[in-house]
Amino acid sequence: IMLMKLFKNQKKLFASSLVLFVLSISNFFASTSTSKIEEAKKSGRIFRRLEGKELDLQLLPNSEFSKELKDHVFNNYSENVAFAAEVLYYVKKSELVEKSSKEDKTKVDTSVKSVSKIMRSISKMAGMKYYSNSRKKWETLYLQSYRIENQNSKKKVPDLIDGSANDLTIYAFQEEHSFGEGIYQLDYKENSKEVLMNMQNLSILSYGFIKAVKPNKCKISVNVVDDGDGYFVYIGMCADTIKLSVLEKKMNKSFQSRLDAIYKWITLQF
Repeated sequence: IMLMKLFKNQKKLFASSLVLFVLSISNFFASTSTSKIEEAKKSGRIFRRLEGKELDLQLLPNSEFSKELKDHVFNNYSENVAFAAEVLYYVKKSELVEKSSKEDKTKVDTSVKSVSKIMRSISKMAGMKYYSNSRKKWETLYLQSYRIENQNSKKKVPDLIDGSANDLTIYAFQEEHSFGEGIYQLDYKENSKEVLMNMQNLSILSYGFIKAVKPNKCKISVNVVDDGDGYFVYIGMCADTIKLSVLEKKMNKSFQSRLDAIYKWITLQF
C-alpha cells in the first residue's frame, strides 16, 4: 500500500512538473502565434522583412529579455529604415549532437551554459562561409573576427568564455566581406533558460569606397531560448544605411546573409 501511494505521488509530481514546463514555454512565446511556433519547428526557419509604418514583430519570444532586445535593435525603427528584419529558427538538440564535430557524441554539451560560451566565441566567426546569390558561389563572410581590449584598441585578446555572460560587455574587431573592417560592441544577458546578445557597430561601415553605415546604426540582437528538446533562435536586425538605390539591393542581401551566418556560427560549434 505504501509503495502504491509513493508511486501515485511520483506520478502527480511528474505531471505537475510537466504542466509547469509547458506553461513556461507558452509564456516564452505569448507574443508569437502557435502557428508560427509550429511552423518554425517544422521548417526550421521563418524570415520576415519589416517594412510597415508601425513596428510589427510576430516572432519575438516573450521572455525575460524580450523588452531589452526590442529596445536595443528596434528603438529607432521607422518605415524609412533601409533594412529591418526578424527571423526565428528552431533546432533540435539531437540534431546539434548529430552534427557536432566531436567524435564522442556523448561529450556534446547542449546546455544553456554551452550556448553562452558559444555566443562569446567571437574568434570562431572568422572564416565563416555564406552563399552569394549574385555570384552563385560560396564566399567567406568574416575574413577576421576576434575580441579586442576596448573600443579604442585593435589589440587581439582571447575569447572571454568563463563564467556567466550575464551583464557582460565585450568589444570585437571584424573584417566582413561586404562592409570591410569594423569595431563592434556586444552586450549579454543570461539566465537558466536563455541567452541574449545585443550587437552594434561603433565605427563607420563602408561598402567599397562608400561610407554606408554610420556608428550605432547597424544593430543585431540574438536571443536563444531553451525549448527542452531544442532551441528557438530569434535574430532581429535593423540597419540604417545611406540611401543609394543602386546599392540597396546588394546591401540588403549582405545583411540577410549575416542573419543566417550568425545562426550557423552558433549551431555548428557544439
